[in-house]
Amino acid sequence: MKHLCAITHALWRFRRNDAGAATVEFVILFPLVLTMMLGAIDLGITMLRQVMLDRAVDMTVRDVRLGKIGTSGSDRMSDLICSNAMLLPDCNSNITVEMMPVNTSDFTGLDGPFPCIDDQQEITASVTFNPGAGGAEQELMLLRICVIAEPFLRVTGLFSGLDINPDGKLVLTSRSVFVNEPR
Repeated sequence: MKHLCAITHALWRFRRNDAGAATVEFVILFPLVLTMMLGAIDLGITMLRQVMLDRAVDMTVRDVRLGKIGTSGSDRMSDLICSNAMLLPDCNSNITVEMMPVNTSDFTGLDGPFPCIDDQQEITASVTFNPGAGGAEQELMLLRICVIAEPFLRVTGLFSGLDINPDGKLVLTSRSVFVNEPR
């Protein structure tokens, strides 16, 4: 009976002791706060990459519209986009560029699947690169770009609705439309 009373008394003292209470709160909250902070940094860098891709596409399309660059092929367009883009590591091997004329009478073909590179199977997407029927004047052209990028940290998928391929890489896409102007 004496031992039972001593054990009960020790448990009662342990329960009333508040030493280490802050440590318990820290251990519970620190991983959550750290994950949110790293997620914000990762999402910020991902959004910065998306903005840089959109900017590079806009600059390249502007040069095409002004006649500084011909629309000779998707390799040339991808080189130009990648040279204007910052923060997209290994851009030239992870970019897909598709250009096609848009039929303005019914706007068909705009909702097709978005072409991207598949790293896992080493398949380059089949894309259309048709700068128009001989570059006809006043022809509406659709330019679609897809870049596969390694995430800065791997917590972006937890916080955003961004497209992530099966390899865990981000799928950044950009679209632009321009009109072949008379020369």
